[in-house]
Amino acid sequence: MNTAKRREGPSAGHYLSVISRRRWFLITPFCVAILVGMVLAVKLPKLYEASTLIFVQPQRVPEKIVTPVVDKDVENRINTLSQQIMSRSNLERVIAKFDLFTDAKSSGMLIEDKLTILRKRIKVEVGRTRSSKDTDSFSIIYQGYDPQTTMKVANGLATFFIDENLKVREGMAVGTSDFLDSELEAMRKRLEDQEQLLKKFREKNMGELPEQLDSNLRILERLNQQLAQKEESLRSARVSLAALESEIAIKQSALAALAPPPGPTTPGRESEDQMSLDQLRDKLAGLQSSYTDQHPDVVRLKAKVRKLEKQQTGTGQGSDSATSAPVDAASSVRRYTSAQLNAEAVRQKTVINGSINALEVDIVRLNQEIRDYQRRVEAAPKREQELLTIKRDYDNIRSSYNSLLNRKLEADIAVNMERKQKGEQFQIVDVARLPEKPISPDYRKLFLITVLAGLGLGGGLVFVLEITDTSVRRLDKLEEEIGLPVLTTVPRIFDEDDHRWHRMKIMATAASLVVAFILTAAFAVMAFHGV
Repeated sequence: MNTAKRREGPSAGHYLSVISRRRWFLITPFCVAILVGMVLAVKLPKLYEASTLIFVQPQRVPEKIVTPVVDKDVENRINTLSQQIMSRSNLERVIAKFDLFTDAKSSGMLIEDKLTILRKRIKVEVGRTRSSKDTDSFSIIYQGYDPQTTMKVANGLATFFIDENLKVREGMAVGTSDFLDSELEAMRKRLEDQEQLLKKFREKNMGELPEQLDSNLRILERLNQQLAQKEESLRSARVSLAALESEIAIKQSALAALAPPPGPTTPGRESEDQMSLDQLRDKLAGLQSSYTDQHPDVVRLKAKVRKLEKQQTGTGQGSDSATSAPVDAASSVRRYTSAQLNAEAVRQKTVINGSINALEVDIVRLNQEIRDYQRRVEAAPKREQELLTIKRDYDNIRSSYNSLLNRKLEADIAVNMERKQKGEQFQIVDVARLPEKPISPDYRKLFLITVLAGLGLGGGLVFVLEITDTSVRRLDKLEEEIGLPVLTTVPRIFDEDDHRWHRMKIMATAASLVVAFILTAAFAVMAFHGV
């Protein structure tokens, strides 16, 4: 049985005995820790937080009617606005407007340090819709040590965000409109230059343009038909002239057969010296019907006729009548008929020659026109390729111009929409309220840390005291120390003073426990319900 007792470890009673014996080392550190925690809860600087919830109100005009020119990514725009709000100039305005960092501790602080602290106190949290990742709201949070100032700064930052958003949206719309206006002006100049180039090309190559190819072919066909008709008419006229000359020759032969036999003539030709004036005139008329006035025979006969006419004029009419041979009636009829025949032949030949000359001129003109239109038809493919190149550039520039014009009109409408505040806007849903509880220090964490610290400190002291205590309080330890078995133990005999002292210790312990409980309860109320 003694061996079994020596093998037993510390029991629960042993631990209760240790707690009872060392209770003051547990209660006192615990109460001190609770008091320190309460003092810290009261004395530590309290940091308050105020937040303003801003709703991103969609564009009031449907996007199908007016396309916005501002970036639709609200989150990126909020980040951009945050950077602008966090700029040095805006933060200095916030410090000056709300009298921040005016306490004694901040009197010697540099402006850069103030700006750094202020940037850390401002937060922007972006909210998202449940159904999608789109941003529909965001919160502006400010932390400060004065509740009233914290609320004012949070609301002021929200106002800055809204005003800055309106400025940014209107500035982006106006900037877009101005940019499109300058681009539209440059594109308009390019379009006008291309129109002038196209106009000059058409003027320079008028008649050779691709759209004139059909008309040129029709005109060319008509000219070929006219040329064929003129050539046919020319052939007919030449045939008529040949027939007329043949007819005149036949008639002259017939008249010559009726004339009296001529006198002796030189071989191959009638002696012109033996002819009378009338015979020479008849012969001249016959030569003129066949040859031109520049023909040598015509020139020679004209000279003889003029010479005889001068001789007859010089000798007088009476002498001519006396010396001229009598003309019979047959000779007079023959001369009259020959003169009429020659006059009619000359008139007909003149008419036919005039027609032939006119036809030849027309044929030359038609050939020239045909060559000109053939050249136009042959040049049409080349002009078409050149025109396609110019028109392609013109169409591209005109398409770009029309696109820029449409965008410019949309940008102008978007500018008016932004100025009338019909576009996307930031609307305050929840204004910042006066914070009632500080966010720092965290009283709940401070309470838990204080309780654990008090218990840990007391338990640590008890553990150290028990380790360093050399007294023997257990039988198994006593047998181990003396090396002899313990036969019996004598309980302690308490007298009246001992009982009185024991009761006082119990009362003191109860009182200390009550005090610890009251301190713990008070600290818990402070931690969970605010100081």
